[in-house]
Amino acid sequence: MNTASRHRYACILLDDAFKLSVCTPEHEDVLRGIIELLIPGKHVGSLILRDKEQHGLVISDKNATFDLYCTDKDSGEQFIVEMQMEAQASFRDRALSYATYPIQKQLATKLQLAREGKLPDRMDYSLHPVYVISMVNFQIPHEDPSILEEGLISRYCICNRQTGEPMTDALHFVYLELGRLRWGADEGDKCESLLEQFAFAARYMHTQSERPASFTDPFLLKLYEAAELAAMTREQRTKIDRIMTTQLDINGWINHAYDKGVEEGHAEGHAEGLEQGHSNAMREVAEKLLQSQQDINYVSSITGLSVEALHSLMPQ
Repeated sequence: MNTASRHRYACILLDDAFKLSVCTPEHEDVLRGIIELLIPGKHVGSLILRDKEQHGLVISDKNATFDLYCTDKDSGEQFIVEMQMEAQASFRDRALSYATYPIQKQLATKLQLAREGKLPDRMDYSLHPVYVISMVNFQIPHEDPSILEEGLISRYCICNRQTGEPMTDALHFVYLELGRLRWGADEGDKCESLLEQFAFAARYMHTQSERPASFTDPFLLKLYEAAELAAMTREQRTKIDRIMTTQLDINGWINHAYDKGVEEGHAEGHAEGLEQGHSNAMREVAEKLLQSQQDINYVSSITGLSVEALHSLMPQ
């Protein structure tokens, strides 16, 4: 079947495209490969894909929406995988807040079992490890960038500041910073390791017409196969093409308007320039989205502008 898409591969950095192309039962081996690559030494058994809408166990009772939430059927270890195209304030705090949901869920389940008399007299507070894996298309600030493995990955856990002794094995964070990849979109064959090749694929595959010739690892072959639009159903291709066309255009608008705003505001000082750039970017993006008749609440969620402020930007 032909497809009208201008792309050969899905952009897996867009969360919905990632879910539709890679986060499926038939591509479980690709998901295992991603996890095992980003957590060296980790062996993952059969994965159970969880409901991505996790109801909060706090007063607000809001939902946490994960790009991918799965559990190792054998070990009980839980994995949250997040894809992020654009830089976001307090991103690591967001990752921490997401990690609390599966931890609270584990404890709530044990508490319920204890109430039903299905556990020993004493409450068991032991936890299965939770890993939060974030693949981000930007650079996360670090006090010392030398901590990055292969210049791309940073890892965090809860440990003693002086000795590094772990307080618990229950919580781990892994950040793959694609914004630090040293190779451009036409330099895939310069990648020197499987990690660099995967980072290149995640960042650039949607711009490519062919997989780089040097990308011969079986894991990469399966990744490109999972992301190839022509191999998907018509419904999958239509959804992903719509997601990519809309979201990539939005990202382009944001980047262009933000850079323009920073340049215009730079004369007032660096901090003021960044603030002005952000304001200008969001207004320009909002105007474009409203002109294309996007829902005003959706535009508000994308730009951070209030619905009231957006009314003044709507076409007359």
